Amino acid sequence: MQNSYSDDLSVPYEEEINGFTVYIEDNPDRWRGGYSWAVCKDEVELDSGLAFDVIDALERAYSCTTV
Repeated sequence: MQNSYSDDLSVPYEEEINGFTVYIEDNPDRWRGGYSWAVCKDEVELDSGLAFDVIDALERAYSCTTV
């Protein structure tokens, strides 16, 4: 799958897509690094996870909005 996202996304990142809100931010665990992502709707977190790069975090979050 080829992505069409810019490699220079700045975090924290927030976007609304298909009625869901996607959040991406630096992982608060500095030892582990990477990025945490979350998908929310109506102020409720539906799914979340960790990724090593921001594009991967964005793709994982987007996949939750299309299910």
